[in-house]
Amino acid sequence: MTTAAEMLLITQPAISRLVRDLELELKIQLFHRKGNQITPTAEATSFFAEIERSYLGLDQLRSYASDLRRSITGSLHVAAMPALAFGFLPYCLSAFAADRPKLSILLDGMPSHTVVERVLGGQFEIGFAEVPTGRPTLDQTPIRANAAVVMPSGHPLSRFDSLSAQQLVDERIIMLGRGSYTRHTIERALGVLPRHPAVIETSLAGIACALVARGMGVTIVDPFAAMTFLSQGLVARPLRPSLDVGFFMLTARSRPISKLAVEFAGTIQEHADDFLADLYAR
Repeated sequence: MTTAAEMLLITQPAISRLVRDLELELKIQLFHRKGNQITPTAEATSFFAEIERSYLGLDQLRSYASDLRRSITGSLHVAAMPALAFGFLPYCLSAFAADRPKLSILLDGMPSHTVVERVLGGQFEIGFAEVPTGRPTLDQTPIRANAAVVMPSGHPLSRFDSLSAQQLVDERIIMLGRGSYTRHTIERALGVLPRHPAVIETSLAGIACALVARGMGVTIVDPFAAMTFLSQGLVARPLRPSLDVGFFMLTARSRPISKLAVEFAGTIQEHADDFLADLYAR
């Protein structure tokens, strides 16, 4: 504010008053204020970029501000572990963007630990990771989902609405690697599962589903990884007893997210419920 006042040869209080007047005119908060410190909001950054890029006329700027206020324009940067980036999040984003034709989206897939670092570093507003981080600087919202047994559509077990570990005794189970959080969760709850003499392990749920599609066995994975492979002749059934292998939605506490990101985050649990209902209806 002081530097702006010096550039315009007016007082600093006048600059502060002009900024407040602009916020009232646009009906958008441009700065987060805490004591004597101010930082620009995500909406302010988008608005400033639009001004610099196009030097639009005042009426067009008002129109752009209106779009920001109604969350139909702007940008959304999302980082996610691969199991979500390939299937579930495109499902969510396509629904969210349907009535927001001006929305810019960046969706990037990466390991969970990288998601955490990128959200903390400010490269992404929202992240989706497999495990809780224990970082007090992050807000973490759990999205719950029951583990799924994935098999070919003609498999004898596909006639059941849900499956227990005991029903898998004679099956060759394609297991996730021992470092997998999902495998750890399953074995902690059910014990070590029955093992076929021919052992198959892999580090990624998507690879496990691809091996199932080639007739090499069945697998137990998070249900979001399974959806992408239903078009390849696979079906999924919930494991019983219910076993949560969901994920966590992450945002940085030190960096308030945009109104657009808040609205998107608010849709995730509902989309997860719809996604799982669709998965198990097939």
